[in-house]
Amino acid sequence: MQTQHQKPSKIDNLPLIIIMITALTLRIFTALKFPNIFWADEIFQTLEPAHRLAFGNSIVTWEFRDGIRSWVLPGILSIIMTLTQFLGSGSTGYITGVVIFLCLISLSIIIVAYYWGYEIGGKITALTCAIICAIWFEIIYFSPKGLTEVIATHFLLPGIFLATKKSDFPDRKRLFISGILLGISLCLRIHLLPCIIFLLIYICGTKFKLKWLPILVGIIVCLLVFGVVDAFTWSYPFQSFWLNIWVNVVEGRSKLYGVSPWYEYGIFLFKSWSWFIIPITIFIIIGARHCPILLWSGLIIILSHSILDHKEYRFIYPALPMFMILAGIGTSEIFTQLINKLTKHQIFFLPKNFISLFLAILFWVNISLPLSTRFNVYQDVKFSIFSTDIKNTHWYGVANNLLAMQSLSQEKNVCGVGLWNIHWALSGGYAYLHHNVPIFSVETNKDFQELNSGFNYVVAGLVLPSQHQNYQLKKCWEGTCIYERPGSCNRIVDRDINYILKRSGN
Repeated sequence: MQTQHQKPSKIDNLPLIIIMITALTLRIFTALKFPNIFWADEIFQTLEPAHRLAFGNSIVTWEFRDGIRSWVLPGILSIIMTLTQFLGSGSTGYITGVVIFLCLISLSIIIVAYYWGYEIGGKITALTCAIICAIWFEIIYFSPKGLTEVIATHFLLPGIFLATKKSDFPDRKRLFISGILLGISLCLRIHLLPCIIFLLIYICGTKFKLKWLPILVGIIVCLLVFGVVDAFTWSYPFQSFWLNIWVNVVEGRSKLYGVSPWYEYGIFLFKSWSWFIIPITIFIIIGARHCPILLWSGLIIILSHSILDHKEYRFIYPALPMFMILAGIGTSEIFTQLINKLTKHQIFFLPKNFISLFLAILFWVNISLPLSTRFNVYQDVKFSIFSTDIKNTHWYGVANNLLAMQSLSQEKNVCGVGLWNIHWALSGGYAYLHHNVPIFSVETNKDFQELNSGFNYVVAGLVLPSQHQNYQLKKCWEGTCIYERPGSCNRIVDRDINYILKRSGN
């Protein structure tokens, strides 16, 4: 493996560009082909408030009533929504625009993987790391998600790389930009603070003026921007930071959404990676010999989140690309050494390095593809590697609801929508419905009778009650159907979804 600093030439960047274009196409295609919800926050903490800023209406959850979320990210996404709504009718246009925007940001992982791999092992290692990050199913799945921990990752990794690797920029300027990137990731996901503190100590050591100062200035600049936005949008500067910690950690609000044992993330990883967790771990350990900072950063992210009672797999997403880069470094080293030992000559007139790269990528494709067909970390532990029940995976998570609401957004005569046997958090909200009309949660036949006059469309997870024969079936997506009744809607006060959520504190 190379140890000396090498700067990729312009010719070396051509494979990177090809990989990035391929990765972007793959991410956009899967996101639009398989619309889904991993966790409701990806809609109601980012896209939904962004829709409110862009178009004036949204479902307002308790986080945006109590002021524990920053408006910076929703503000940026609202601009994307406004600029890209021309891409399609209803919600289709701006949903596509947001997907493209988020997928573009996610390419930072591939860029970092390529250059970090090149620094350590040359072109073959660079290609191995970049391609693994381009095809790994979890990175493909999460890249278009409007989750703060996912978006924070796409700034965290380049921030680490810039702080540790020399470039054409003067050191102070490079470290300042690194500080800005680390600051953005911290502001988006305050839970990354233990990792950021470790990185500062690891990278800066005792060099206060040379390293600490420019990085800290960059971080402080980002903190000030988020703090000023909080001051104008909420009651106090930095309110979304300290109030979030107070409500979720001190008051324990997050425990209402589930409490898990300290080892839960290990179980999540085994559910996701199955028995492949063994060779993946071996490759990670080998790669960590050349790049320990990524291993320690990933482990600190997992361990610091393990202390918290409420655990979700998405919380440790920042560690996954770190592990994949390390696995790429380890894979390249093992396969290169293996090919060199097996043969002293070229095979079929092909360079040995090309053979090792081809076999390494073939190996990872045959890991990523089968694991993607069983990707569901909320099911019980399964020991199978390949599954034919792909519709029971995260790729299809409540896809029917999103497709129904997106289709309804293109209807012209909507004056109210009832959700029958569909939880509002799994509906896609106004981000997918788009129409500025009331949404009603219809849970019982009595609700249906009382609220029926307030909506003329029903998005149903069950067949409608037989007494409501004035509703005609329009279209179905697996178990979710749209029903329409003729006529207009009456105004029903204090029964729409926002009133119900405000009254219940949700």
